Amino acid sequence: DLWPEIQSTLGDDCLIAHNASFDLGVLMACLESHDHPVPDMQYSCTRAIARRTWPQQPRFGLKPLSDWLGIRFRHHDALEDSIACAKIALAAAEDSGASTLEALETKLSLSRGSAGAWGKKGPTARRASTRRKSSPRRASTRTSEVAIAGSTMATATMSNTSVSTAPPRPCGISDSGVDLQRLMIRADFIRPLEGRKVVFTGVLTKLQREEAEILTSRCGGKCQSSVSRKTDLVVVGELDSRTVNAGRTMSSKEATARQLADEGAAVKIMTEQEFLEMIIAM
Repeated sequence: DLWPEIQSTLGDDCLIAHNASFDLGVLMACLESHDHPVPDMQYSCTRAIARRTWPQQPRFGLKPLSDWLGIRFRHHDALEDSIACAKIALAAAEDSGASTLEALETKLSLSRGSAGAWGKKGPTARRASTRRKSSPRRASTRTSEVAIAGSTMATATMSNTSVSTAPPRPCGISDSGVDLQRLMIRADFIRPLEGRKVVFTGVLTKLQREEAEILTSRCGGKCQSSVSRKTDLVVVGELDSRTVNAGRTMSSKEATARQLADEGAAVKIMTEQEFLEMIIAM
C-alpha cells in the first residue's frame, strides 16, 4: 500500500545500503509478490565502499565498521541502521577527499549497481582491487557531502590551515602503534573536545606534535601556544633537553597550569597517554 509513496520519495536517486545486494533482492521480491512492477533503480553498497576505502580492516559488517569508526547506534533498528550506513558512506567520502557519491565511486574505481525487472547487478570494482593507501589530508574549508535517498547529509566543515601535505603513515598507524586514521575519522563524528582549548607541552612520544594538533582540531578543540585561564586542558609530554638542562622538573607551561589550578581555574592536566585514552573512550 505504501509503495507508490515510497517510490515517489526515492525518485531517480541512488539507494545506499550495507550489503546492498541482499536489501535490493528483498525489495524486488516484495514488489513481485504484491504485483508491483519493479522499477529501474541504481544503488551502491557501503560494504563494498568500505572494502575499497579501508582494505586493512579485518571485518566489514555494519556493526564492526561502526564500532571502528566510533558510530554509536542501536543495531537492527531500521532507522538507526540506515543512519549508521549513511555515516559509513560519509566517513569514506571524507577519508577519500570526495564531495559526492559519484566522486567517491570514481576514486575507489567502483561501479554503480543497478536493478530492474530484468534482475540486478551489484557494484563491482572497475579494475583489480589494490590495497589503497589513504590520501593525505589537505587543508580545506569544504563541506563533504554524499547524497543519500533524496537528502544530503554533511560532515562538519573542516578548516585546518596547518595540515601537513606529507604522506600519512601506512594505514594511519604511527610508530607507537596508535591507529591515527581511526582516531581522525572518529573525531569527525564524536568531537570529544568540542569548544575546549588545549595546550601541548614537552616531547610527545606516541604522536608527532603536528599530528596531535590536527587530531585536537578534528575533535573540535582549539590549540593554544600558551597557558591561560581560558585553557581547558594541558597535555604533558616528556621533558625536553632545555628543561632538563635548566634543572627544572616540569615545563613552564605545566608549572603555569598547576599554579592556575591551585588558584581555582578549571584547567585539567594529563599525560599524552591519558589524552589518547580519553579520545578513544569517547
